[in-house]
Amino acid sequence: MTPPSPLLWYNSGLSNTYDAVRLSREAAGGTLRVLASHTEPQAPVLAAADLALVEPAGTCSDADYVEWCLGVCRRYEVQLFIPSRRARALAAAGAAFAAVGTRIQVFTPATLALFEHKDALYRDLVGTPIPLPEYRVVDSLAAFDDAYAALRTHHPRLCVKPTVGIYGAGFRILSETADDYDTLLGVEPGVISLHAYRCALERTRRRFELLLMPFLPDTERSVDCLAVNGRLVAAVARAKKGRHQVLETAGAAVDYARLLTERYGLDGIFNCQFKDQHAIPHLLEINARMSGGLLYACQSGINFPYWNAAIALGLVEPSAVPPPTGGVAIAPVQGVVSVCTDQWPTEPAL
Repeated sequence: MTPPSPLLWYNSGLSNTYDAVRLSREAAGGTLRVLASHTEPQAPVLAAADLALVEPAGTCSDADYVEWCLGVCRRYEVQLFIPSRRARALAAAGAAFAAVGTRIQVFTPATLALFEHKDALYRDLVGTPIPLPEYRVVDSLAAFDDAYAALRTHHPRLCVKPTVGIYGAGFRILSETADDYDTLLGVEPGVISLHAYRCALERTRRRFELLLMPFLPDTERSVDCLAVNGRLVAAVARAKKGRHQVLETAGAAVDYARLLTERYGLDGIFNCQFKDQHAIPHLLEINARMSGGLLYACQSGINFPYWNAAIALGLVEPSAVPPPTGGVAIAPVQGVVSVCTDQWPTEPAL
């Protein structure tokens, strides 16, 4: 009897996991199977996988969630687990997953913490060849005002974002001339008047820690990377050009992504964000996950999710990954998929 193909598991957490599952299965041609789990039974990713499970509610503790995941790995003999939800807690339990025969592909807790805190990442990169934007960390209105005055003397426009955050949450471009009501209407998306922002900081009861920096005016590049134990195997930079993006396979942003891969010993799929100033890419952040635009990068001819899984499972060698094709201009289209309206299987209650 032929043994079953290796099983790869993606848990809940990312909006683009549907694409990763679909791309992995299409390219594998049956050489691997995919298990997907999600907290919502109608999540499209569940219908795209070979096996599907409904996850425990978000109120469960990290410890309980780790135990649930270990149970899934034992029962279904998961060989490779690529988590998004509760990544740091799962990373800390790597030895427990290895003991049940599962390789968990996630950065170390220390690396995850470093990348999540943008100010800590910038401090760690001081003195390296990686260009960084000028910035100030502020945690009060007075600190904000002082930093704004200092930076504004030599930068025409400033922006602000939380030191910890994903998907651009909290990012705003500050305007000294914008009408407050226009900013409420989103007349210029992402822009807020300096007056309105200062009022918000003055009145909030929440503690905050923000990065204030110049708004870099030139090209933004998002570099999708595939690495194996600190060696960059493939990288595609997506230069954003309004409503479309252009794929690049070489250049300074790719070179910097390689240096970051080596410095932090990165493994798997991740993303580096850069923005140009005076034609030099400056690092904005490193995302320890598949980017939302990874599907764009796959138009280079490299199926990132498949090659990552195939290498991690030992099905192919890194040298088998083909070189990407650059110069491709791409734009998104809208689509829909059918979802399951019945209940997917669930594991025993915690």
